[in-house]
Amino acid sequence: MLPTTTDNGARLAAILPTGIAALAKGLGADPAEALARSFNASEPFAAPESLPSLRAFVLVVVDGLGTANLQAMKDHAPNLAALSTRRIETVLPSTTGAALTTLATGRLPGEHGLIGYRIRHPELGLRNTLNEWQGIDDVTRWQLATPLWSLAARFGARAVAIGRPAHATGGLTEAILSGAEYHGTQTIAERFAAASQLLRDGANRSEANPLLAYVYIDELDRAAHAEGWQSAAWRKRLEALDTALGDFLRALPGGVGVALTADHGMIDVPPQRRLRLDEGALFDAAGPVAQIGGEPRMRSLYLAEPEDAPGVAAELGERLGRIAWVGTRDDAIAGGWFGPVAVDVAPRLGDVLVAARGQVAFTLVNDATSALAMVGQHGGLSAEERGVPLALGGALAGSGFASAVAKIAAYV
Repeated sequence: MLPTTTDNGARLAAILPTGIAALAKGLGADPAEALARSFNASEPFAAPESLPSLRAFVLVVVDGLGTANLQAMKDHAPNLAALSTRRIETVLPSTTGAALTTLATGRLPGEHGLIGYRIRHPELGLRNTLNEWQGIDDVTRWQLATPLWSLAARFGARAVAIGRPAHATGGLTEAILSGAEYHGTQTIAERFAAASQLLRDGANRSEANPLLAYVYIDELDRAAHAEGWQSAAWRKRLEALDTALGDFLRALPGGVGVALTADHGMIDVPPQRRLRLDEGALFDAAGPVAQIGGEPRMRSLYLAEPEDAPGVAAELGERLGRIAWVGTRDDAIAGGWFGPVAVDVAPRLGDVLVAARGQVAFTLVNDATSALAMVGQHGGLSAEERGVPLALGGALAGSGFASAVAKIAAYV
């Protein structure tokens, strides 16, 4: 049986629409119009009374920085620890492609379509949503929601995205960052310095150039995958993030709001708990499981005969016992995992889902050596993977922004 969820990532989805509405309010535009455009509604939404006014909005996304991870290492991040922070939950599956797309579009995975790590394309077969975009010439047929960055220009602001140069191009970048100028910088400190410079440039012009900025930090995620989030390498990157963030906040011009969040948290899985999934009669050449997608913490099983899903789920659930939740895709959709699910999005998931419980990861016989050696994992349902921070700084410190996010999440 699969559990239901009371939070499918709606507050994560609401962060950027809330920031754009606050920016519109600060620039003398109607925040209700900004919200209506964010959600493609025909009528304006009432903006929450707690919505602050901003001259610029900076969204910092730290890949892999879960609330539990941050709390455990708060002594290594005094600047982060000093921010007003609350725990929100990311999307399901708790994985980067799904979550970053939700952050950029204000839509949940069932609508935007990047509903997992490795999912089925109707013509091309299984595709990794991070970097397997070959043959997908029209990204809008694969990522179905419109990124919100272009709304900035409507309210007189400039949208920029700041990340590593390696992420300047590619299918996922095109799919979620269209409408924003991309600025590539190599280090964490350089990314925050670039954001500071852009803010100063706007403040120093005779005509203000308000900013909507996205700053993406992926170094912690990479360190966690390679060595674990409890490793010295991960702490070193957390400390680098904290130092750069502290310098950035201290130099912040007035009227600039900063929101920091993450796409998912992390758990460390020891080698003896990385277990082979694809063995036994269910996975034999003549067995019912034709393909396996997803990732080690959330496997997606595509069956030769989809109508076999209830029986396969029951048999596999009995075999795995307490180390996994096993159920059908239909059960997960009914349980609200992905938000509203478009008809052409549902088949991208397997007919049966296997969500790891505890410190377990489900590997496959054909996994790459690097994947088999991965320590830090995510994708599943645990509180550690799903809990992410919403930390507020600058003009958002002490504001009603988090309350506005919670109210706007009802529109998602």
